[in-house]
Amino acid sequence: MTRRWTYPAQRPGRPSTRADIREAVLRLARENPTWGYQRISGELTGIGLRVPPSTVRDILKRARLGR
Repeated sequence: MTRRWTYPAQRPGRPSTRADIREAVLRLARENPTWGYQRISGELTGIGLRVPPSTVRDILKRARLGR
């Protein structure tokens, strides 16, 4: 008889960025094409969303909006 785990399998690694944060980053990037990832990160901090510049950079790279 095969033993089975009694708890659900979890994905390894860090959880993904929340969808609302991703949408906010992409919206700011599209509306302000001259802003870089550090500026976008700073603007999000001003409205209460703490997002590191490296996360903003990764989101922009995945959306092919490199800055």
